[in-house]
Amino acid sequence: MVKRGGYGKNFFYRFGLWPSLPKKKNKKRIWIQAVSVGELSSIHPLLESLINQSDIEIVLSGTTSTGLRIAQKKYSEQILKLGSFPLDWFPFSSLAWSKIQPDLAICVDSELWPEHMNQAKKRRVPFYIVNGRLSDRSFKRLLSIGSLRKILIPENLNVLASSKKQRDRWIKVGANPENCASFGNIKIDMAPINVPEDSEKAFLKKELGFAESSLVVAGVSTWPGEEKLLLESLTQLEKELPDARLLLIPRHAERRRDVANQIKSSSFSFSQRTKTRNKPIKCEVYLADTTGELIKLIRCADIAFLGKTLPPRHEGQNPVEPVSTGLPIVLGPSCTNFEEISSELIGCGSAIQGQTESEIKKIIYDLSTNEGLRKKMSEAGKMWRLEKGSPTQKTLEKLNKVLLDLQSN
Repeated sequence: MVKRGGYGKNFFYRFGLWPSLPKKKNKKRIWIQAVSVGELSSIHPLLESLINQSDIEIVLSGTTSTGLRIAQKKYSEQILKLGSFPLDWFPFSSLAWSKIQPDLAICVDSELWPEHMNQAKKRRVPFYIVNGRLSDRSFKRLLSIGSLRKILIPENLNVLASSKKQRDRWIKVGANPENCASFGNIKIDMAPINVPEDSEKAFLKKELGFAESSLVVAGVSTWPGEEKLLLESLTQLEKELPDARLLLIPRHAERRRDVANQIKSSSFSFSQRTKTRNKPIKCEVYLADTTGELIKLIRCADIAFLGKTLPPRHEGQNPVEPVSTGLPIVLGPSCTNFEEISSELIGCGSAIQGQTESEIKKIIYDLSTNEGLRKKMSEAGKMWRLEKGSPTQKTLEKLNKVLLDLQSN
């Protein structure tokens, strides 16, 4: 909290001291809790669809200051209220529920707040987890706590799982099979297929200080250690492709100083977005140290390395955004948070996985020097994306049915 700052705004909301909200006036009120930027981004298409329905009003809460700040910019004028999620203890949760009075409560991904769910049960409010998924670690932990799982997986919990495998996991940890469905990963809808035209790529490259002819490798949501690997890859590439360039987009913008120092220790010229955004300078490495611009910036790239896949990290970042932009993807040895998606992408030929740093560097080198392979992988990714359809639409149809049932009752 100290490192990221911004927690002072509406601080007492965290103790349940939300303002009293207007009466509903023939509208159904949905309370959506999305912890951070990732969860908020994943539900953007779903949230937009709900906002556009005249008989629904949205109360949106979040936990991290960054997530709340982005939500304020995007949704403050479209929703009924935005605020910090209350501490999950009885007096604070109960007080917030009495102020918000939702007809439907939704959490995103794998959020399990016992008192929050208990308040829904007491008030007979349907409670749903959308895009429900359990990481390997969470799954093992839940299996290990025995009867205590009933607190975290109550009988009133409904799960719209991100895959059939995830649905099976929720059932194994105690969720009622009748309350679990598999509608697909809604993060797929975060980025519809939108491959940039050559003119757009050229414009973005100019904005970043690259030449139109530059081949750009993007580090997508990188973590410590991954920037070093990519800088070493660029060193290898420049021997064959002098016009090769590197776009670094760290997962956490507050790491900007550490990443900038790494680049300074190399022989590459670099530019930093927070300092040169409106005055681009020619550079070999561009550090995108802002939040919320990933989808825009990777549109100038030719290859994407997916962050958080290099040891000691293994969880992986969302590969849907780069694949929907038409980028061939390079993965480290593990991507457990997106295991099914990454396996499918590897299987269809739109992603390549390296098991060691030297292997990853070779993959980046081979892709950079083989335009035909890049095009083949790009086409495979677009086909995969088309076949997936829209999990968000399926989720929306289910939630609308729940609201319709509430009206009839």
